[in-house]
Amino acid sequence: MKQILIATTNPGKIAATKQILAKLGYEGLSFADLNLQLKEPDETMLTAEEIAAEKALGYAKQFSDMPVLSRDDTNELIGVDEEDDPKNHNKAFVARRKGVYTDDNGSELLAEIAHKYGGSIPCRFVWGYGLAWHDGNEIKVVQGTAQTNINDIIIVDKISPKRVPGFCFAPVMKVKIGDEWKYDSELSPDDNWEAYWNIQAATIKELLDQL
Repeated sequence: MKQILIATTNPGKIAATKQILAKLGYEGLSFADLNLQLKEPDETMLTAEEIAAEKALGYAKQFSDMPVLSRDDTNELIGVDEEDDPKNHNKAFVARRKGVYTDDNGSELLAEIAHKYGGSIPCRFVWGYGLAWHDGNEIKVVQGTAQTNINDIIIVDKISPKRVPGFCFAPVMKVKIGDEWKYDSELSPDDNWEAYWNIQAATIKELLDQL
């Protein structure tokens, strides 16, 4: 089975990406799996797709044993004022409004914003992916984007008691699964495939097909 380095330290992203890659016939390995300590590349680009490609390239320059897959997310709150939309700067946004970033502070802030706009806000997730690999003396890099439908996700003002470490949106975000709205933090693996992973898998496959 071909191996891919998953270039993140976020446990939730690692777990999800491993499952997606396995479905596509690849083995996803984390920094911890390989006992790697690489320097995190600087982020200078603007879009999630560009940042992901930038990070994949930066890590590939330090590690040549296998292709490197990187991801960057943008969370768009639809219909809110600019000051209330974190976009792809969640931690800085929460720290600015709450003094310090923690998952709980992030969830509380998002619930407060949802309350400000009537109790719920449509939300769209955009995932940028970058894949970089060594081809002789050259490093190649490709990028792609996946995103959710704005009718399928909302941010609400009531916080679920169940948390997802590293993902402040999970306890305040509801996802439409069939005819039912479920908290992200309470989704089953099958729910995750329906809500997110199939969408991302299609984009990741397009990138892997270029190896």
